[in-house]
Amino acid sequence: MMTNHHSSDENMIGYVYRTLDDAKRESIDEHLIDCQICRARLSGHESRQRQIDHELRAAINAAAPSRKMNFAAIAPRLHRSRFQFYWPRISAAVPIPIAIIGLLFSLYGFWQIFSSLSLSALPRQPGALPTLACFCLMFVSMDQFDRSFSIRPRFIISAFLAFILWLSTFFIGLLNIIVVRDLVIFFYIRSGGSPERASVVTILAVMIAAMVYIGVVIGGAEYHYKNLGHPSSWKLFTWTIVVQLLIMILPYLAY
Repeated sequence: MMTNHHSSDENMIGYVYRTLDDAKRESIDEHLIDCQICRARLSGHESRQRQIDHELRAAINAAAPSRKMNFAAIAPRLHRSRFQFYWPRISAAVPIPIAIIGLLFSLYGFWQIFSSLSLSALPRQPGALPTLACFCLMFVSMDQFDRSFSIRPRFIISAFLAFILWLSTFFIGLLNIIVVRDLVIFFYIRSGGSPERASVVTILAVMIAAMVYIGVVIGGAEYHYKNLGHPSSWKLFTWTIVVQLLIMILPYLAY
């Protein structure tokens, strides 16, 4: 399997073409986490594969009939659409603006709640923007998860999307802390607690939520950095966003 503690070129090529079995792929995945040399070699193989794909596509397009030919002898209304040649690029670029929109929604939704912080007997509802942000981010993470099982996108695109997703979950996590704070106050007062002692309960709830939040943010950043572009990284993003969305739904169920 390994040559001089590094993956062989044969295994690297099989990894790129997805001809290895699951056990070998998992073994290489674990090795790539710690081996920068093999990650660089894998990136080189993927670059060569993309170059081969481009050359084959160019050769096929050069040998294909002209796009302007209407094939009247076969079907008078049969035309070759130009859109099919641009669709792969369009589909690869769509997650970028969606991720940016999700980041803006999460940032603006957090600012709306943060700018009106006060003790309240009723939990504030996060509103539509953070919810829409979660759906946008889930679309991006699930799309990248599906793509990661084929030839991976360029490193810059994966790194940019991962950073946008992490930054968005950073702000949504802060919003979750505010939601948890309001819910604790709501249930404390509802159970008969005095409003005067609500601030003490609030501090305790915020401290616990903040410790969990810091662990998720720092641990998640380290995990995504080591597994950038891997299916496990996109899966973790998806589950993180789902949990954050469920927390934001809780105030609507409290009424």
